[in-house]
Amino acid sequence: MRHRRPRFRSWRTWTLRTRMVVAVATLAAVALIVANAFGVVLLRNYLLERLDHQLNERVHSLAEMVGKPGGWGGGPPPEEQQQQNRRPYSGAFGAEYNVYFYDDQGDRLTRDAQGRSIPGDPNQPAPPDLGDFDELVEHAGGQPFTVGDYRVSVAEFQNVDGYVVGVASLDEIQTIQDTLILIYAAVTGFMLLLIGAAAAAVVRIGLRPLTRMEHAAAEIAAGNLSRRVDDADPHTESGRLGTALNTMLGRIEEEVEARTESERKLRQFLADASHELRTPLTSIQGFAELYRRGGVHPGPELDEAMGRIEGEVGRMRLLVNDLLLLARLDEERPLDRAPVDLLGVAADAVRDAHVRVPTRFVYLDGVGGVLEPVTVLGDEARIRQVVTNLVSNALQHTPDTARVEVGVGRLTPAMAGDPPTAAVGDPLPDDAPVAVIEVHDTGPGMPTEDATRVFERLYRTEHSRSRVHGGAGLGLSIVAAIVKAHNGRVELRTAPGAGARFRVLLPAEPDLPLDGDLAAQFVDSQLPSR
Repeated sequence: MRHRRPRFRSWRTWTLRTRMVVAVATLAAVALIVANAFGVVLLRNYLLERLDHQLNERVHSLAEMVGKPGGWGGGPPPEEQQQQNRRPYSGAFGAEYNVYFYDDQGDRLTRDAQGRSIPGDPNQPAPPDLGDFDELVEHAGGQPFTVGDYRVSVAEFQNVDGYVVGVASLDEIQTIQDTLILIYAAVTGFMLLLIGAAAAAVVRIGLRPLTRMEHAAAEIAAGNLSRRVDDADPHTESGRLGTALNTMLGRIEEEVEARTESERKLRQFLADASHELRTPLTSIQGFAELYRRGGVHPGPELDEAMGRIEGEVGRMRLLVNDLLLLARLDEERPLDRAPVDLLGVAADAVRDAHVRVPTRFVYLDGVGGVLEPVTVLGDEARIRQVVTNLVSNALQHTPDTARVEVGVGRLTPAMAGDPPTAAVGDPLPDDAPVAVIEVHDTGPGMPTEDATRVFERLYRTEHSRSRVHGGAGLGLSIVAAIVKAHNGRVELRTAPGAGARFRVLLPAEPDLPLDGDLAAQFVDSQLPSR
């Protein structure tokens, strides 16, 4: 069985900490290598310039002395003078430095043109291979140049034909350079170890907030949605990331809570709807079985049974229609929008209330004491349903002695008052005209725990408000849904013993107010005589 060779993971799969440490170490290595290489080159150039300067100085000095009248004296120089003359060019740069004299044919000289011996070291080694002599003399008087492992400087005699060639070995400079490279390599390796350790420590400290975020994310994934990232400093990148994560987690938690609450309401809605539908179905089934078993004989008994069945069917139809309407509103289907006169709608609702319950006191008035027509852009049938439901709700849940007032007008700053007990919809802009429909009763009111839930579907209060007729609990839900579909807002202000005031706020169209006589004539034309 063959074993596969382990494959190195791609750098993209490395952890962020590893990549950052490797990146820092790599950049530091490149910087140190470049700096050391630059330093070695600078030192080598400095040593070469120094060698060239000294080499040129000695070679040109000797070129001036050779062949100069009296340059070497009348005869062989004494030993002291020979040693003094030898000192500038023999051993000046170590044992590897020598000076050689050549005629113009390239032969070495031991005597000058006057027959005098040229002082030099008798133990001087043979010159190294410097290449073609013609190419060598081309550099005479110029800058020193390199031939192999030697630095060479050439100068021409002043008064005779010939050349002085100074040769200095580069071994010492190369040795210094190699030693310096070894030192730099050792220092660079040691510094890289220190930089790597320091980078690992710094990166670990810098990534500590991300590590805390990782732990927080693990807790959140385990189900703890209330967990938050601690110490989210907005002055750092990780802190701003933590702040963004906390904001996101807050919204996620809110959405989860809203979803949980929505599911709870849906289950409650299905249970209530099933209960509401089961009651008439049970009645219908009971009368049908009674008829099948012969318990109902033709005549008044059969008529009564059929009437009860018809009434239960009507109740079921009303409930189903309301549920269907809410479903359509939830789908946000477009409404049939057209200018709607709220004053006319409110007057029709009051008139219908007088027809249905002639014993109750229901009247129309202007909001804030000003009765004026107000126009909104909306679905007239739905807006009529809003007013009708609010009036029916007030008549249904208040005693016969209570008054019901329907008001129409425009919103003014004086109408702000106390904050509502319950509300559905976003507040309307302060700088835009707002139409108001109010339905206010003088009934017993309701406690806050009931008021905050009156707009829920199939919710019915049973505590402080009397119920003459049982409803399905969908009327106010329909009101809230229709108002939201019109970009409006519905508010409720109530308290035990203080009655209930429902206020519908809708975006208004600019209208001219009627004077007092025209308003009175309009109301008289809309209301039946009492």
